[in-house]
Amino acid sequence: METNTASKSLKDFSPLIWCKFILFSLFGVFSFFINIPFPDLGQIVIGPWEWGPIPTTPNVLCSHLTNIIKAALYTGNFKFMPFVVWAIGLFAVVDVIWLRPQKAWKDKITSAFSIFKIIGFVILCINIIDIYFHVHPGFMNWMFNPVASLNDNSIANFVMANILVTICISIPCASLFLPFLVDYGLVDFVGVFVRLIMRPLFKLPGRAAIIMVTAFLGNFSAGHIAVNNYYQTGRFTERESVCIDTSLSTVSVGFLMALATITGVSQAGYWNTYFWVAFLITLLVALIGVRIPPLRGIPDTYYEGTEPNPEKIIKTHLVSTAFTEALEIVEKQDTLLHRIGYIEKETLYVLGTVSAGTSFFGTFGVVLYTFTPIVQWLGYIFWPFFRIFGFTGEELSVACTGAMISFVEVTVPALLVAAGVWSMRLRFMLAVLPVTSIIFLASFVPCCMGTEVPVKFWHLCVIWLERMILSIIITGIFAMILFPASMVV
Repeated sequence: METNTASKSLKDFSPLIWCKFILFSLFGVFSFFINIPFPDLGQIVIGPWEWGPIPTTPNVLCSHLTNIIKAALYTGNFKFMPFVVWAIGLFAVVDVIWLRPQKAWKDKITSAFSIFKIIGFVILCINIIDIYFHVHPGFMNWMFNPVASLNDNSIANFVMANILVTICISIPCASLFLPFLVDYGLVDFVGVFVRLIMRPLFKLPGRAAIIMVTAFLGNFSAGHIAVNNYYQTGRFTERESVCIDTSLSTVSVGFLMALATITGVSQAGYWNTYFWVAFLITLLVALIGVRIPPLRGIPDTYYEGTEPNPEKIIKTHLVSTAFTEALEIVEKQDTLLHRIGYIEKETLYVLGTVSAGTSFFGTFGVVLYTFTPIVQWLGYIFWPFFRIFGFTGEELSVACTGAMISFVEVTVPALLVAAGVWSMRLRFMLAVLPVTSIIFLASFVPCCMGTEVPVKFWHLCVIWLERMILSIIITGIFAMILFPASMVV
């Protein structure tokens, strides 16, 4: 369908609708996209309650809120967040067994993930008992003893501190601000202008562009939650939803900062180069991925029972049409508190899946990497691709292992080059590949499969393999141009 004129005059919208669109959208952009400094508050002490340090580096409002909560409830002397993680995991088990068993056990794949959640919750229980009572079963010493390859962290502490706590704070914080960004016209306004690019390049609606940026600057979970909302309301088809979830909703800037710091890329002065190259490669891989199976073959069907609301093809009157489409969304939208409540409720189900699922997969991945050669053996499927770019000997082995382990947990590849002397080419690639390959078991897969988008697990595995191979090839070209083979750090 093609339309060149707005269906409704801009004068037909009340000043209140205009104010909601402008103010809510501006606040959404500010919350996710505008870096602001945080004042140095020093050591915060409230009676016996001592907070941990709060980073003062410029960051987005959503990340500042995450840092504040983490400082207040985890890194100080009041470690309440592990209990919150445990409570969320308990909710996941209750959901699996009592609240929505028909969804949790509907087929072999969902049943397997339900079992993983229950095992993950058991692991959480053991971890929590050790954190608060300093006891654990003797046969679990391997989980609580320091591990050299994890910078002398225990596996339990590494998974809790670096993955679970961060996720269980950042996802609700992102969801709190998400309605300002996606529910009150901004996505539809921007979508009118970028759909002319998104359709021919990525075979996706213009609305997908801002959701991608939201995920990239906020959190992949924010992208999944937004896509889930748009799929349930008829604004994305099944194919579009799966494509956006698996090709554009990558880890956040916070993860990029962590990877750049751990690998030494940031300290070497390449942060800006790394950020923009990772962003560009994510787009380039997506451009190819949507044109090949399995993404190409997913049907363009809508959520059952919903009225389709696809984007219209706009060629003229772009500005007036953009405003009209945005204001119509605002006019029909529920109140802000209702939308925040609804999204936080939906987030709770996703968060439960992530908490228990990540407890299992995060621990499983770190154990595989730490105590077995399995990951290294599987990683040699990437040997020919890394060999093209001059990697040999130990660097070749580390590159293959890092690529493979990224399917389990996104931060572990960076640990492989955290210590020792390695080429900048290797450091750069191990910082980029976990970002551009996107999919990983520790939290991405449970979060993605916890939504209503009917993504198949085997699809996720195939898409990850395709994206990893494409990422190695494209990233390798950039790395060869940027870094001579002899440049070591």
